Amino acid sequence: MLQDTTLINTKKPLGWKSPDEENPMIGWRGASRYYSDKYKEAFGMEIKAIKRVREKMGLDNVVIMIPFCRTVEELLNVYRVMESYGLKRGERGLEIYLMAELPSNIFMAEEFSKHIDGFSIGSNDLTQLILGLDRDSALVSSIYDERNIAVKRAISHLIKISKKTNTKVGVCGQGPSDFPDFAEFLVKEGIDTISVTPDSLLKTLKTLSKLKN
Repeated sequence: MLQDTTLINTKKPLGWKSPDEENPMIGWRGASRYYSDKYKEAFGMEIKAIKRVREKMGLDNVVIMIPFCRTVEELLNVYRVMESYGLKRGERGLEIYLMAELPSNIFMAEEFSKHIDGFSIGSNDLTQLILGLDRDSALVSSIYDERNIAVKRAISHLIKISKKTNTKVGVCGQGPSDFPDFAEFLVKEGIDTISVTPDSLLKTLKTLSKLKN
Protein backbone atom coordinates (compact mmCIF):
# COMPACT_ATOMS: atom_id res chain seq x y z
CA MET A 1 0.00 0.00 0.00
CA LEU A 2 1.09 3.59 -0.53
CA GLN A 3 2.59 4.69 2.76
CA ASP A 4 2.42 8.14 4.39
CA THR A 5 0.72 9.71 1.41
CA THR A 6 -1.48 12.80 1.49
CA LEU A 7 -3.91 13.24 -1.38
CA ILE A 8 -4.74 16.89 -1.92
CA ASN A 9 -8.52 17.05 -1.94
CA THR A 10 -10.08 20.39 -2.77
CA LYS A 11 -12.48 21.72 -0.13
CA LYS A 12 -14.75 24.65 -0.84
CA PRO A 13 -13.84 27.81 1.07
CA LEU A 14 -16.53 29.50 3.13
CA GLY A 15 -18.90 31.55 0.97
CA TRP A 16 -17.68 29.96 -2.27
CA LYS A 17 -19.92 27.95 -4.56
CA SER A 18 -18.60 25.55 -7.15
CA PRO A 19 -19.95 26.44 -10.60
CA ASP A 20 -22.69 24.30 -12.09
CA GLU A 21 -21.47 22.09 -14.91
CA GLU A 22 -23.31 19.78 -17.27
CA ASN A 23 -20.62 17.11 -16.84
CA PRO A 24 -18.46 17.79 -13.75
CA MET A 25 -16.75 14.42 -14.17
CA ILE A 26 -14.69 15.91 -16.99
CA GLY A 27 -15.08 19.53 -15.98
CA TRP A 28 -13.30 21.86 -13.58
CA ARG A 29 -11.65 19.47 -11.17
CA GLY A 30 -8.23 18.47 -9.91
CA ALA A 31 -5.18 20.36 -11.12
CA SER A 32 -7.16 22.86 -13.19
CA ARG A 33 -8.57 24.34 -9.98
CA TYR A 34 -5.29 24.67 -8.19
CA TYR A 35 -3.74 27.27 -10.49
CA SER A 36 -6.98 29.06 -11.38
CA ASP A 37 -7.32 32.64 -10.16
CA LYS A 38 -10.77 31.63 -8.92
CA TYR A 39 -9.44 28.94 -6.63
CA LYS A 40 -5.69 29.07 -6.06
CA GLU A 41 -6.07 31.04 -2.80
CA ALA A 42 -7.96 28.09 -1.32
CA PHE A 43 -5.32 25.73 -2.68
CA GLY A 44 -2.75 27.95 -1.01
CA MET A 45 -4.40 27.23 2.34
CA GLU A 46 -3.88 23.53 1.74
CA ILE A 47 -0.24 24.11 0.83
CA LYS A 48 0.27 26.08 4.04
CA ALA A 49 -1.25 23.21 6.01
CA ILE A 50 1.02 20.65 4.37
CA LYS A 51 4.02 22.91 4.88
CA ARG A 52 3.17 23.14 8.58
CA VAL A 53 2.72 19.38 8.89
CA ARG A 54 6.07 18.69 7.23
CA GLU A 55 8.21 21.48 8.62
CA LYS A 56 6.73 22.29 12.04
CA MET A 57 5.21 19.00 13.10
CA GLY A 58 8.13 17.03 11.69
CA LEU A 59 6.11 14.68 9.48
CA ASP A 60 8.44 15.11 6.53
CA ASN A 61 7.43 11.75 5.05
CA VAL A 62 4.16 13.28 3.82
CA VAL A 63 3.89 13.11 0.03
CA ILE A 64 1.70 15.32 -2.17
CA MET A 65 -0.46 13.74 -4.84
CA ILE A 66 -1.93 15.84 -7.65
CA PRO A 67 -5.19 14.49 -9.12
CA PHE A 68 -6.78 14.89 -12.55
CA CYS A 69 -3.87 16.63 -14.22
CA ARG A 70 -4.48 16.72 -17.95
CA THR A 71 -1.19 18.08 -19.30
CA VAL A 72 2.42 18.61 -18.29
CA GLU A 73 1.83 22.36 -18.50
CA GLU A 74 -0.97 22.02 -15.94
CA LEU A 75 1.42 20.19 -13.64
CA LEU A 76 4.00 22.96 -13.97
CA ASN A 77 1.32 25.58 -13.31
CA VAL A 78 0.42 23.81 -10.07
CA TYR A 79 4.10 23.74 -9.12
CA ARG A 80 4.34 27.50 -9.66
CA VAL A 81 1.46 28.09 -7.24
CA MET A 82 2.97 25.71 -4.71
CA GLU A 83 6.32 27.47 -4.91
CA SER A 84 4.66 30.85 -4.39
CA TYR A 85 3.51 29.47 -1.02
CA GLY A 86 6.96 28.13 -0.17
CA LEU A 87 6.60 24.47 -1.09
CA LYS A 88 8.87 23.06 -3.78
CA ARG A 89 9.46 19.55 -5.04
CA GLY A 90 12.79 18.18 -3.84
CA GLU A 91 13.27 20.64 -1.00
CA ARG A 92 13.44 18.93 2.41
CA GLY A 93 12.89 15.67 0.53
CA LEU A 94 9.40 16.62 -0.71
CA GLU A 95 8.06 14.11 -3.24
CA ILE A 96 5.21 14.77 -5.67
CA TYR A 97 3.04 11.98 -7.06
CA LEU A 98 0.71 12.25 -10.03
CA MET A 99 -2.64 10.51 -9.99
CA ALA A 100 -2.61 8.56 -13.27
CA GLU A 101 -6.28 8.50 -14.14
CA LEU A 102 -6.44 10.08 -17.59
CA PRO A 103 -5.49 8.63 -20.98
CA SER A 104 -3.13 11.61 -21.40
CA ASN A 105 -1.25 10.48 -18.28
CA ILE A 106 -0.69 7.13 -19.95
CA PHE A 107 0.22 8.38 -23.44
CA MET A 108 2.56 11.04 -22.01
CA ALA A 109 3.90 9.03 -19.08
CA GLU A 110 7.49 9.61 -20.11
CA GLU A 111 6.99 13.37 -20.30
CA PHE A 112 5.18 13.49 -16.94
CA SER A 113 7.84 11.33 -15.30
CA LYS A 114 10.44 14.06 -15.80
CA HIS A 115 8.60 16.23 -13.29
CA ILE A 116 7.31 13.81 -10.63
CA ASP A 117 8.53 11.18 -8.19
CA GLY A 118 5.77 8.65 -8.68
CA PHE A 119 2.50 7.66 -10.34
CA SER A 120 -0.55 6.42 -8.48
CA ILE A 121 -2.97 4.73 -10.87
CA GLY A 122 -6.57 5.74 -10.25
CA SER A 123 -8.17 2.75 -11.92
CA ASN A 124 -11.74 3.97 -11.35
CA ASP A 125 -11.51 7.15 -13.43
CA LEU A 126 -9.01 5.61 -15.83
CA THR A 127 -11.49 2.87 -16.67
CA GLN A 128 -14.34 5.33 -17.14
CA LEU A 129 -12.32 7.57 -19.43
CA ILE A 130 -10.77 4.80 -21.51
CA LEU A 131 -14.12 3.10 -22.03
CA GLY A 132 -16.02 6.39 -22.25
CA LEU A 133 -18.71 5.54 -19.73
CA ASP A 134 -20.17 6.56 -16.39
CA ARG A 135 -19.94 3.64 -13.98
CA ASP A 136 -22.80 5.16 -11.94
CA SER A 137 -25.19 5.04 -14.89
CA ALA A 138 -27.37 1.95 -14.78
CA LEU A 139 -27.58 2.10 -18.56
CA VAL A 140 -23.89 1.34 -19.11
CA SER A 141 -22.51 0.26 -15.72
CA SER A 142 -22.52 -3.39 -16.79
CA ILE A 143 -19.73 -2.56 -19.26
CA TYR A 144 -17.52 -1.02 -16.57
CA ASP A 145 -14.64 -3.34 -15.68
CA GLU A 146 -11.05 -2.46 -14.69
CA ARG A 147 -10.04 -5.81 -16.18
CA ASN A 148 -11.03 -4.72 -19.69
CA ILE A 149 -8.14 -5.39 -22.04
CA ALA A 150 -7.87 -1.71 -23.04
CA VAL A 151 -7.48 -0.67 -19.40
CA LYS A 152 -4.95 -3.42 -18.69
CA ARG A 153 -2.91 -2.45 -21.74
CA ALA A 154 -2.86 1.16 -20.54
CA ILE A 155 -1.72 0.12 -17.06
CA SER A 156 0.93 -2.20 -18.49
CA HIS A 157 2.28 0.64 -20.59
CA LEU A 158 2.45 2.99 -17.61
CA ILE A 159 4.28 0.44 -15.47
CA LYS A 160 6.72 -0.21 -18.31
CA ILE A 161 7.48 3.51 -18.69
CA SER A 162 7.78 3.89 -14.91
CA LYS A 163 10.43 1.19 -14.81
CA LYS A 164 12.23 2.75 -17.76
CA THR A 165 12.31 6.19 -16.11
CA ASN A 166 12.90 4.90 -12.58
CA THR A 167 9.62 6.41 -11.37
CA LYS A 168 7.64 4.81 -8.56
CA VAL A 169 4.25 3.42 -9.54
CA GLY A 170 1.34 2.21 -7.45
CA VAL A 171 -2.42 1.80 -7.71
CA CYS A 172 -5.12 3.25 -5.49
CA GLY A 173 -8.30 2.37 -7.38
CA GLN A 174 -11.01 -0.06 -6.37
CA GLY A 175 -10.03 -2.82 -8.79
CA PRO A 176 -7.47 -4.73 -6.67
CA SER A 177 -9.92 -4.81 -3.75
CA ASP A 178 -12.78 -6.19 -5.83
CA PHE A 179 -10.89 -8.61 -8.05
CA PRO A 180 -7.97 -10.72 -6.75
CA ASP A 181 -7.07 -11.62 -10.33
CA PHE A 182 -6.65 -7.91 -11.10
CA ALA A 183 -4.29 -7.55 -8.13
CA GLU A 184 -2.40 -10.59 -9.43
CA PHE A 185 -2.14 -8.98 -12.86
CA LEU A 186 -0.68 -5.81 -11.33
CA VAL A 187 1.97 -7.70 -9.39
CA LYS A 188 2.98 -9.72 -12.44
CA GLU A 189 3.33 -6.48 -14.41
CA GLY A 190 5.72 -5.15 -11.77
CA ILE A 191 3.63 -2.63 -9.81
CA ASP A 192 5.47 -1.24 -6.77
CA THR A 193 2.52 -0.73 -4.40
CA ILE A 194 -1.15 -1.69 -4.21
CA SER A 195 -3.81 -0.01 -2.09
CA VAL A 196 -6.78 -2.10 -0.99
CA THR A 197 -9.79 -1.62 1.27
CA PRO A 198 -9.53 -3.04 4.83
CA ASP A 199 -12.20 -5.69 4.22
CA SER A 200 -10.33 -7.12 1.23
CA LEU A 201 -6.81 -7.05 2.70
CA LEU A 202 -6.61 -10.69 3.81
CA LYS A 203 -8.21 -11.95 0.61
CA THR A 204 -5.75 -9.98 -1.51
CA LEU A 205 -2.72 -11.03 0.55
CA LYS A 206 -3.76 -14.66 0.24
CA THR A 207 -3.99 -14.36 -3.53
CA LEU A 208 -0.67 -12.57 -3.90
CA SER A 209 1.18 -14.92 -1.55
CA LYS A 210 0.61 -17.72 -4.03
CA LEU A 211 2.68 -15.84 -6.60
CA LYS A 212 5.77 -16.23 -4.43
CA ASN A 213 5.37 -19.97 -4.08
